[in-house]
Amino acid sequence: MKRLTMIFCLVIVVPFMLCSCFRDEVASVSLSKTELILTVGDTAVIEASIIPKDAENKGIEWTTSDSKIVTVSDGTVKAKAEGNAVVTAKAENGEKKSCNISVKNKEIDSISLSNTEVSIKTGKKIQLTAKVQPVDAPTDGLKWVSSDEAIAVVNSEGFVTGVKQGIVNIICKSDNGKEASCTVTVKADNSNKGNNTKESSSSSEKETTVSNEKPQSNSAEEHKSDFIFSDSSVRKLTQSEVSDLTDEQAQEAINEIYARNGYVFKDADLKAYFSSKSWYTPDPNFSTNDLNPIESYNVALLSQYR
Repeated sequence: MKRLTMIFCLVIVVPFMLCSCFRDEVASVSLSKTELILTVGDTAVIEASIIPKDAENKGIEWTTSDSKIVTVSDGTVKAKAEGNAVVTAKAENGEKKSCNISVKNKEIDSISLSNTEVSIKTGKKIQLTAKVQPVDAPTDGLKWVSSDEAIAVVNSEGFVTGVKQGIVNIICKSDNGKEASCTVTVKADNSNKGNNTKESSSSSEKETTVSNEKPQSNSAEEHKSDFIFSDSSVRKLTQSEVSDLTDEQAQEAINEIYARNGYVFKDADLKAYFSSKSWYTPDPNFSTNDLNPIESYNVALLSQYR
């Protein structure tokens, strides 16, 4: 009886032992995609299959050749930055398969400008700013052009300078052909009105203008404690010194530039504050066109941090 029992056990156990010794290993790995083109921000799923299907170890390890460009988790790929990367699915026995991924930057769908119509005087500057959709599309490739540089010119930062009287279109273009334009009317600068006699003595007038500007500069220096940047009308501020400002400080620095040019503030507190300063002279005819190029640059820079 015991002998029969032992034979029965061998009949049952041995086949299982033999099967376990000859279980199929992974022969290869197959992916649902081997080439992918994505846009920054996109997500895609790559499915991995083990061959044969009944292989014992079906675990898959996912890796990326460059996590700054794409990341991967259980086959879900996330595009992070422009460039090329390789995502690989690897089985436990070392068999693997890869997918080549190319990531492109987002393209601009539309452009809008801060102004669609504006007037400036000859010799004066104004800055146009561009906004794009989607908002996270890169703007490095934006180009500014003037339809007639004899009337007005524009630089790479959108600063438009009036050259002579006339009407011109300032256009902002993207690499993929999207564009927006602003109609700029350039008017004569009549701030120095006078007859031919006065024009012939322009040198004397320039000397007078310079001498009149010096007290203003001296006033700013004398009242340095009144300003966040006492020299923001004569010196371009740097990004490093402006980036440390709070929103309120950036706005105050802008207000100082406007106040030095006589801007009449509508806010009662600001009006009272600047009216208490001996250097402040309200000018009801103030225009942003009265700002000099340095002041316009600083206002644009500070506006990014308010």
